[in-house]
Amino acid sequence: MSQERITVLVGREGRHLFEKIRDPRINVVSAADEVKAPDLVVLPCGQDRRFEQLSTMVLPEALRASVASGATGVVLDASPEAIPPKPDINNSLHDVIRQLGLTPRNCVYITANWYFARDYLAYCHDKGIHDPVRVLHHDLWVWDSVSRFADEGARTYEERLNAFRSRSARRRRRFLSLNRTPRPFKVVFLLKLMNDGLWDAGFVSFGGFGQDGKSGKPRPTQEQLTAALPGFADLIAEIAPRIDELDRYGSVLLGLDHHGLKRLNQKHATEAQDLPEYDDSWFSAVTETEMLVRPNRITEKVLKPLVNFHPMVVFGNPGSLYRVRDYGFATFDDIVDESYDEESDPRRRFDMAYAELVRLCRLDDRELCDLEKRTTDRLIFNARWGLTRFPDIYRAQRDTALVNEILASVRGRG
Repeated sequence: MSQERITVLVGREGRHLFEKIRDPRINVVSAADEVKAPDLVVLPCGQDRRFEQLSTMVLPEALRASVASGATGVVLDASPEAIPPKPDINNSLHDVIRQLGLTPRNCVYITANWYFARDYLAYCHDKGIHDPVRVLHHDLWVWDSVSRFADEGARTYEERLNAFRSRSARRRRRFLSLNRTPRPFKVVFLLKLMNDGLWDAGFVSFGGFGQDGKSGKPRPTQEQLTAALPGFADLIAEIAPRIDELDRYGSVLLGLDHHGLKRLNQKHATEAQDLPEYDDSWFSAVTETEMLVRPNRITEKVLKPLVNFHPMVVFGNPGSLYRVRDYGFATFDDIVDESYDEESDPRRRFDMAYAELVRLCRLDDRELCDLEKRTTDRLIFNARWGLTRFPDIYRAQRDTALVNEILASVRGRG
Protein backbone atom coordinates (compact mmCIF):
# COMPACT_ATOMS: atom_id res chain seq x y z
CA MET A 1 0.00 0.00 0.00
CA SER A 2 1.50 3.34 -1.04
CA GLN A 3 2.11 5.93 1.66
CA GLU A 4 0.48 9.36 1.55
CA ARG A 5 2.81 12.06 0.25
CA ILE A 6 2.63 15.37 2.09
CA THR A 7 3.96 18.40 0.22
CA VAL A 8 5.14 21.22 2.48
CA LEU A 9 5.76 24.60 0.89
CA VAL A 10 8.20 26.89 2.73
CA GLY A 11 6.48 30.25 2.40
CA ARG A 12 9.21 32.52 3.77
CA GLU A 13 12.80 32.41 5.02
CA GLY A 14 13.64 31.19 8.53
CA ARG A 15 14.29 28.10 10.61
CA HIS A 16 11.36 25.69 10.56
CA LEU A 17 10.59 22.29 12.03
CA PHE A 18 10.33 20.48 8.68
CA GLU A 19 14.08 20.90 8.14
CA LYS A 20 14.70 18.07 10.60
CA ILE A 21 11.46 16.07 10.52
CA ARG A 22 12.12 12.35 9.95
CA ASP A 23 8.88 11.37 8.27
CA PRO A 24 9.13 9.69 4.84
CA ARG A 25 5.79 11.21 3.83
CA ILE A 26 7.16 14.77 3.89
CA ASN A 27 8.33 16.46 0.70
CA VAL A 28 9.60 20.01 1.36
CA VAL A 29 9.47 22.44 -1.58
CA SER A 30 10.11 26.16 -2.06
CA ALA A 31 8.28 28.88 -3.93
CA ALA A 32 10.59 28.26 -6.88
CA ASP A 33 8.94 24.87 -7.37
CA GLU A 34 5.66 26.63 -8.21
CA VAL A 35 3.44 24.23 -6.30
CA LYS A 36 0.02 25.90 -6.25
CA ALA A 37 -1.83 23.59 -3.85
CA PRO A 38 0.57 22.05 -1.30
CA ASP A 39 -0.80 20.08 1.62
CA LEU A 40 0.85 22.49 4.06
CA VAL A 41 2.52 25.88 3.84
CA VAL A 42 4.94 26.66 6.67
CA LEU A 43 5.54 30.27 7.66
CA PRO A 44 8.56 30.53 10.02
CA CYS A 45 7.98 33.19 12.69
CA GLY A 46 10.20 32.19 15.60
CA GLN A 47 12.17 35.44 15.58
CA ASP A 48 9.08 37.49 14.68
CA ARG A 49 7.63 37.64 18.20
CA ARG A 50 4.66 39.86 17.40
CA PHE A 51 4.32 38.83 13.76
CA GLU A 52 5.30 42.29 12.52
CA GLN A 53 7.27 40.91 9.57
CA LEU A 54 4.74 38.19 8.80
CA SER A 55 1.94 40.75 8.72
CA THR A 56 3.55 42.45 5.69
CA MET A 57 3.54 39.24 3.68
CA VAL A 58 1.09 38.74 0.82
CA LEU A 59 0.18 35.16 0.01
CA PRO A 60 -0.15 34.36 -3.72
CA GLU A 61 -3.79 34.32 -4.80
CA ALA A 62 -3.64 30.65 -5.87
CA LEU A 63 -2.27 29.68 -2.46
CA ARG A 64 -4.91 31.71 -0.59
CA ALA A 65 -7.60 30.02 -2.67
CA SER A 66 -6.14 26.60 -1.87
CA VAL A 67 -6.14 27.43 1.85
CA ALA A 68 -9.70 28.76 1.69
CA SER A 69 -10.87 25.57 -0.02
CA GLY A 70 -9.34 23.42 2.71
CA ALA A 71 -6.78 21.80 0.41
CA THR A 72 -3.84 23.57 2.11
CA GLY A 73 -3.20 24.04 5.82
CA VAL A 74 -1.03 26.81 7.28
CA VAL A 75 1.69 26.17 9.87
CA LEU A 76 2.74 29.27 11.79
CA ASP A 77 6.04 27.91 13.04
CA ALA A 78 7.51 29.57 16.13
CA SER A 79 9.11 26.33 17.38
CA PRO A 80 12.65 27.81 17.54
CA GLU A 81 11.38 30.00 20.41
CA ALA A 82 9.25 29.70 23.55
CA ILE A 83 7.34 32.97 23.35
CA PRO A 84 4.91 33.37 26.30
CA PRO A 85 1.14 33.62 25.62
CA LYS A 86 0.71 37.21 26.73
CA PRO A 87 -2.45 39.08 25.69
CA ASP A 88 -0.59 41.22 23.14
CA ILE A 89 0.99 38.11 21.61
CA ASN A 90 -2.40 36.40 21.42
CA ASN A 91 -3.97 39.50 19.86
CA SER A 92 -1.16 39.74 17.32
CA LEU A 93 -1.58 36.06 16.43
CA HIS A 94 -5.25 36.60 15.55
CA ASP A 95 -4.49 39.88 13.79
CA VAL A 96 -1.88 38.40 11.47
CA ILE A 97 -4.18 35.52 10.55
CA ARG A 98 -6.82 38.03 9.49
CA GLN A 99 -4.28 40.17 7.62
CA LEU A 100 -3.12 37.12 5.66
CA GLY A 101 -6.72 36.42 4.68
CA LEU A 102 -6.86 33.21 6.71
CA THR A 103 -9.04 31.81 9.47
CA PRO A 104 -7.95 30.06 12.69
CA ARG A 105 -9.49 26.77 11.59
CA ASN A 106 -7.02 26.31 8.73
CA CYS A 107 -3.98 27.35 10.80
CA VAL A 108 -1.87 25.73 13.48
CA TYR A 109 0.61 27.57 15.70
CA ILE A 110 3.67 25.62 16.88
CA THR A 111 5.84 26.70 19.78
CA ALA A 112 8.50 25.35 22.12
CA ASN A 113 6.55 26.78 25.07
CA TRP A 114 5.08 23.93 27.13
CA TYR A 115 2.18 25.92 28.58
CA PHE A 116 1.24 28.20 25.66
CA ALA A 117 -1.78 26.13 24.58
CA ARG A 118 -3.35 26.03 28.05
CA ASP A 119 -2.94 29.73 28.78
CA TYR A 120 -3.96 30.74 25.28
CA LEU A 121 -7.18 28.72 25.48
CA ALA A 122 -7.94 30.29 28.86
CA TYR A 123 -7.42 33.71 27.27
CA CYS A 124 -9.77 32.82 24.40
CA HIS A 125 -12.41 31.62 26.88
CA ASP A 126 -12.19 34.86 28.87
CA LYS A 127 -12.42 36.96 25.70
CA GLY A 128 -15.29 34.97 24.23
CA ILE A 129 -13.20 33.79 21.28
CA HIS A 130 -14.97 30.66 20.03
CA ASP A 131 -12.65 29.81 17.16
CA PRO A 132 -9.11 29.60 18.63
CA VAL A 133 -6.02 28.59 16.72
CA ARG A 134 -4.83 25.05 17.44
CA VAL A 135 -1.52 25.25 19.35
CA LEU A 136 1.03 22.41 19.29
CA HIS A 137 4.35 21.96 21.09
CA HIS A 138 7.69 21.01 19.53
CA ASP A 139 11.22 21.09 21.03
CA LEU A 140 12.95 22.06 17.79
CA TRP A 141 16.43 22.53 19.25
CA VAL A 142 16.40 19.12 20.91
CA TRP A 143 15.59 17.46 17.60
CA ASP A 144 18.03 19.68 15.69
CA SER A 145 21.00 18.87 17.92
CA VAL A 146 20.80 15.11 17.48
CA SER A 147 19.65 14.96 13.86
CA ARG A 148 23.12 14.27 12.48
CA PHE A 149 23.47 11.23 14.73
CA ALA A 150 20.76 9.39 12.81
CA ASP A 151 23.53 8.55 10.33
CA GLU A 152 26.73 8.89 12.40
CA GLY A 153 25.51 7.87 15.85
CA ALA A 154 26.85 4.32 16.07
CA ARG A 155 30.37 5.36 15.08
CA THR A 156 30.29 8.41 17.34
CA TYR A 157 29.08 6.30 20.26
CA GLU A 158 31.94 3.81 19.90
CA GLU A 159 34.50 6.61 19.70
CA ARG A 160 33.14 8.36 22.79
CA LEU A 161 32.74 5.10 24.70
CA ASN A 162 36.41 4.26 24.12
CA ALA A 163 37.39 7.77 25.23
CA PHE A 164 35.21 7.44 28.33
CA ARG A 165 36.80 4.15 29.31
CA SER A 166 40.23 5.73 28.92
CA ARG A 167 39.52 8.72 31.16
CA SER A 168 42.05 9.36 33.86
CA ALA A 169 41.21 9.04 37.54
CA ARG A 170 42.76 12.49 37.94
CA ARG A 171 41.38 15.38 35.90
CA ARG A 172 42.35 19.00 35.41
CA ARG A 173 38.94 20.51 36.17
CA ARG A 174 35.82 19.60 38.09
CA PHE A 175 33.19 20.69 35.55
CA LEU A 176 32.53 21.97 32.05
CA SER A 177 30.18 24.87 31.31
CA LEU A 178 29.22 26.14 27.84
CA ASN A 179 28.02 29.76 27.66
CA ARG A 180 28.21 31.06 24.11
CA THR A 181 25.48 33.71 24.39
CA PRO A 182 25.67 36.07 27.42
CA ARG A 183 22.03 36.01 28.48
CA PRO A 184 21.31 37.71 31.83
CA PHE A 185 21.27 34.75 34.18
CA LYS A 186 24.27 33.17 32.43
CA VAL A 187 26.15 36.38 33.15
CA VAL A 188 25.07 36.13 36.79
CA PHE A 189 26.20 32.50 36.92
CA LEU A 190 29.64 33.37 35.53
CA LEU A 191 30.05 36.36 37.82
CA LYS A 192 29.12 34.14 40.76
CA LEU A 193 31.81 31.62 39.75
CA MET A 194 34.36 34.43 39.60
CA ASN A 195 33.26 35.88 42.91
CA ASP A 196 33.45 32.52 44.68
CA GLY A 197 36.83 31.53 43.24
CA LEU A 198 35.35 28.63 41.26
CA TRP A 199 36.10 29.85 37.74
CA ASP A 200 39.28 27.80 37.51
CA ALA A 201 37.47 24.73 38.82
CA GLY A 202 35.81 24.40 35.43
CA PHE A 203 36.38 24.57 31.71
CA VAL A 204 34.29 27.67 31.06
CA SER A 205 33.27 28.61 27.54
CA PHE A 206 32.05 32.16 27.03
CA GLY A 207 31.14 34.08 23.88
CA GLY A 208 32.00 37.52 25.24
CA PHE A 209 30.03 40.74 25.03
CA GLY A 210 29.17 42.38 21.71
CA GLN A 211 30.10 46.03 21.92
CA ASP A 212 32.65 48.43 20.44
CA GLY A 213 32.16 46.92 17.01
CA LYS A 214 31.92 43.30 18.17
CA SER A 215 28.82 41.28 17.26
CA GLY A 216 26.61 39.69 19.91
CA LYS A 217 24.70 40.79 22.98
CA PRO A 218 26.15 43.92 24.64
CA ARG A 219 27.62 44.03 28.11
CA PRO A 220 24.76 44.55 30.60
CA THR A 221 24.74 47.05 33.42
CA GLN A 222 23.88 46.13 36.99
CA GLU A 223 20.52 47.83 36.53
CA GLN A 224 19.76 45.87 33.38
CA LEU A 225 20.60 42.56 35.05
CA THR A 226 18.41 43.46 38.03
CA ALA A 227 15.49 44.38 35.77
CA ALA A 228 15.86 41.16 33.78
CA LEU A 229 16.07 38.89 36.85
CA PRO A 230 13.46 39.70 39.51
CA GLY A 231 14.50 38.37 42.90
CA PHE A 232 18.23 38.46 42.14
CA ALA A 233 18.88 42.09 43.14
CA ASP A 234 20.94 41.30 46.25
CA LEU A 235 23.09 38.72 44.47
CA ILE A 236 23.62 41.00 41.47
CA ALA A 237 24.68 43.86 43.75
CA GLU A 238 27.27 41.56 45.32
CA ILE A 239 28.79 40.26 42.09
CA ALA A 240 28.31 43.23 39.71
CA PRO A 241 31.82 44.60 40.40
CA ARG A 242 33.12 41.53 38.56
CA ILE A 243 31.56 42.59 35.24
CA ASP A 244 34.79 44.33 34.19
CA GLU A 245 36.72 41.14 34.85
CA LEU A 246 34.25 39.08 32.81
CA ASP A 247 34.43 41.61 30.00
CA ARG A 248 38.22 41.37 29.95
CA TYR A 249 37.95 37.60 29.74
CA GLY A 250 36.55 38.15 26.26
CA SER A 251 35.42 35.37 23.95
CA VAL A 252 36.90 32.00 24.86
CA LEU A 253 34.89 29.24 23.19
CA LEU A 254 35.69 25.57 23.61
CA GLY A 255 35.87 23.44 20.49
CA LEU A 256 37.21 25.93 17.97
CA ASP A 257 40.69 24.42 17.67
CA HIS A 258 39.44 20.86 18.12
CA HIS A 259 37.00 21.16 15.22
CA GLY A 260 39.11 23.51 13.08
CA LEU A 261 36.64 26.38 13.34
CA LYS A 262 37.28 30.12 13.22
CA ARG A 263 34.03 30.98 14.97
CA LEU A 264 31.27 29.07 16.74
CA ASN A 265 28.06 29.93 14.92
CA GLN A 266 24.61 28.76 15.96
CA LYS A 267 24.78 25.62 13.83
CA HIS A 268 28.03 24.49 15.43
CA ALA A 269 26.90 25.51 18.90
CA THR A 270 23.65 23.54 18.79
CA GLU A 271 25.26 20.29 17.69
CA ALA A 272 26.15 17.88 20.50
CA GLN A 273 29.83 18.10 19.55
CA ASP A 274 32.54 16.08 21.16
CA LEU A 275 35.01 18.13 23.19
CA PRO A 276 38.18 16.76 24.81
CA GLU A 277 37.28 18.76 27.93
CA TYR A 278 34.51 16.25 28.69
CA ASP A 279 37.22 13.63 29.24
CA ASP A 280 39.22 15.90 31.55
CA SER A 281 36.36 16.94 33.86
CA TRP A 282 33.75 15.17 35.99
CA PHE A 283 30.38 16.80 35.33
CA SER A 284 28.63 19.58 33.42
CA ALA A 285 27.04 22.79 34.70
CA VAL A 286 24.33 23.42 32.10
CA THR A 287 23.11 27.01 31.82
CA GLU A 288 19.91 26.84 29.80
CA THR A 289 18.45 29.66 27.72
CA GLU A 290 16.39 30.99 30.62
CA MET A 291 15.31 30.37 34.22
CA LEU A 292 11.63 31.21 34.54
CA VAL A 293 8.91 30.68 37.12
CA ARG A 294 7.08 28.03 35.09
CA PRO A 295 8.09 25.07 32.94
CA ASN A 296 8.83 26.58 29.56
CA ARG A 297 11.22 24.49 27.43
CA ILE A 298 14.48 22.64 27.23
CA THR A 299 16.99 22.98 24.43
CA GLU A 300 19.92 21.02 23.06
CA LYS A 301 22.03 22.26 25.98
CA VAL A 302 20.79 19.54 28.32
CA LEU A 303 21.56 16.78 25.80
CA LYS A 304 25.23 17.61 25.28
CA PRO A 305 26.43 16.21 28.64
CA LEU A 306 24.24 13.12 28.31
CA VAL A 307 25.75 12.05 24.98
CA ASN A 308 29.24 12.83 26.28
CA PHE A 309 29.18 10.60 29.40
CA HIS A 310 28.67 13.44 31.90
CA PRO A 311 26.24 13.83 34.78
CA MET A 312 24.94 17.37 35.09
CA VAL A 313 23.56 20.17 37.22
CA VAL A 314 21.00 22.18 35.23
CA PHE A 315 20.35 25.90 35.66
CA GLY A 316 17.08 26.15 33.75
CA ASN A 317 13.32 26.15 33.94
CA PRO A 318 11.43 24.02 36.48
CA GLY A 319 10.65 20.58 35.13
CA SER A 320 13.69 20.47 32.85
CA LEU A 321 14.93 17.17 34.28
CA TYR A 322 11.41 15.79 34.10
CA ARG A 323 11.42 16.55 30.38
CA VAL A 324 14.85 14.95 29.97
CA ARG A 325 13.53 11.76 31.54
CA ASP A 326 10.41 11.96 29.37
CA TYR A 327 12.72 11.75 26.36
CA GLY A 328 14.07 8.46 27.68
CA PHE A 329 17.28 9.60 29.38
CA ALA A 330 18.31 8.85 32.97
CA THR A 331 19.28 11.59 35.43
CA PHE A 332 21.44 11.39 38.55
CA ASP A 333 19.33 11.94 41.64
CA ASP A 334 21.48 9.55 43.71
CA ILE A 335 24.59 11.71 43.38
CA VAL A 336 22.97 15.15 42.86
CA ASP A 337 20.11 16.62 44.84
CA GLU A 338 17.76 17.24 41.91
CA SER A 339 14.98 18.74 44.01
CA TYR A 340 15.89 22.11 42.46
CA ASP A 341 14.03 20.93 39.35
CA GLU A 342 10.74 21.13 41.25
CA GLU A 343 11.34 24.62 42.68
CA SER A 344 9.21 27.30 41.01
CA ASP A 345 11.07 30.36 42.33
CA PRO A 346 14.00 31.09 39.95
CA ARG A 347 16.24 32.58 42.62
CA ARG A 348 15.68 29.66 44.97
CA ARG A 349 16.20 27.19 42.09
CA PHE A 350 19.44 28.93 41.15
CA ASP A 351 20.71 28.78 44.74
CA MET A 352 19.79 25.10 45.09
CA ALA A 353 21.49 24.12 41.83
CA TYR A 354 24.52 26.26 42.62
CA ALA A 355 24.86 24.61 46.04
CA GLU A 356 25.12 21.25 44.27
CA LEU A 357 27.81 22.60 41.96
CA VAL A 358 29.78 23.88 44.94
CA ARG A 359 29.41 20.57 46.78
CA LEU A 360 30.69 18.59 43.81
CA CYS A 361 33.57 21.01 43.27
CA ARG A 362 34.71 20.43 46.87
CA LEU A 363 35.07 16.68 46.32
CA ASP A 364 38.51 15.37 45.46
CA ASP A 365 39.30 13.23 42.43
CA ARG A 366 38.99 9.99 44.37
CA GLU A 367 35.50 10.88 45.58
CA LEU A 368 34.41 12.04 42.14
CA CYS A 369 35.85 8.89 40.60
CA ASP A 370 33.73 6.85 43.03
CA LEU A 371 30.62 8.76 41.96
CA GLU A 372 31.43 8.10 38.33
CA LYS A 373 31.81 4.38 39.00
CA ARG A 374 28.39 4.37 40.70
CA THR A 375 26.79 5.94 37.64
CA THR A 376 28.78 4.24 34.87
CA ASP A 377 25.84 2.16 33.67
CA ARG A 378 23.64 5.28 33.38
CA LEU A 379 26.36 7.29 31.66
CA ILE A 380 26.74 4.54 29.07
CA PHE A 381 22.97 4.13 28.71
CA ASN A 382 22.44 7.86 28.09
CA ALA A 383 25.16 8.09 25.46
CA ARG A 384 23.98 4.93 23.69
CA TRP A 385 20.35 6.07 23.79
CA GLY A 386 21.10 9.61 22.68
CA LEU A 387 23.48 8.67 19.90
CA THR A 388 22.12 5.44 18.46
CA ARG A 389 18.38 5.18 19.19
CA PHE A 390 16.84 8.52 20.10
CA PRO A 391 17.81 10.23 16.80
CA ASP A 392 16.19 7.52 14.71
CA ILE A 393 13.55 5.24 16.21
CA TYR A 394 12.20 7.47 19.00
CA ARG A 395 12.49 10.68 17.02
CA ALA A 396 10.79 9.21 13.99
CA GLN A 397 7.85 8.12 16.16
CA ARG A 398 7.45 11.59 17.64
CA ASP A 399 7.96 13.31 14.31
CA THR A 400 5.25 11.19 12.70
CA ALA A 401 2.90 11.92 15.61
CA LEU A 402 3.53 15.68 15.27
CA VAL A 403 2.85 15.62 11.52
CA ASN A 404 -0.36 13.69 12.16
CA GLU A 405 -1.43 16.27 14.75
CA ILE A 406 -0.74 19.11 12.32
CA LEU A 407 -2.77 17.45 9.57
CA ALA A 408 -5.64 16.66 11.93
CA SER A 409 -5.67 20.27 13.14
CA VAL A 410 -5.81 21.95 9.75
CA ARG A 411 -8.15 19.37 8.26
CA GLY A 412 -10.70 19.82 11.02
CA ARG A 413 -10.10 16.52 12.84
CA GLY A 414 -8.01 17.90 15.77
